[in-house]
Amino acid sequence: KALRKAGFLLLTKSMSESISIVNDWAPEHLVLVAKNEDKWLDQVRTAGAIYVGNYSAVAVGDFLAGPSHTLPTEGSGRSFSGLRADQFQRRASVVRMDQKAVRRSQKVVEHFAKMEGLHAHGRSVTLRAES
Repeated sequence: KALRKAGFLLLTKSMSESISIVNDWAPEHLVLVAKNEDKWLDQVRTAGAIYVGNYSAVAVGDFLAGPSHTLPTEGSGRSFSGLRADQFQRRASVVRMDQKAVRRSQKVVEHFAKMEGLHAHGRSVTLRAES
């Protein structure tokens, strides 16, 4: 009944084709039952939660194993992961470069700055590289 109402079965010519469709579709839940499951698991990039094997029920993920009900839906798994506790923690990026590193990255940064129209950003790297 649940499969008829809200599920989806897909018959493809190959597992490679199936994985390609899964990665484009980005399902909230993916149940992966196949020979060599680990081989295929490594190729799945966008599912919100992946349940591997006949015994891995979605309910276990929802209520016990960790993924919970806070998974990306409607294809948003292409860009986002499920909600996790670390998303409520404050983080900051720290960047520390020496002149050698600035010189190595100068052309790339200047190129991006030019593309974005942020000329002063590009100049800030040029000045540091030349000082």
